[in-house]
Amino acid sequence: MSLLDVYRKDARDLLAVIASSAAPEWRVCFTEDGSEEPTGIAPVCADDEHDPDDGSVYNCCPAPAIECFSSTFADYLAALLNSDRSQS
Repeated sequence: MSLLDVYRKDARDLLAVIASSAAPEWRVCFTEDGSEEPTGIAPVCADDEHDPDDGSVYNCCPAPAIECFSSTFADYLAALLNSDRSQS
């Protein structure tokens, strides 16, 4: 087992507890008040009242919301994590 596999398993074990899914779908989100572009990432919110195009984080949203300090970096990390969802 590679080091990446070890870290992936550890992260998925933690996400299963805090996000209610071991491999959630990720989205970019607003984590800093006043930012013009979403500079964070968070699991996609499954609440029917949360518009999928709304990048805000509300109480209904699963944790964690992670600040990336860059919209480019947030886009990359969300895409990277989503592409990793199918890995074992």
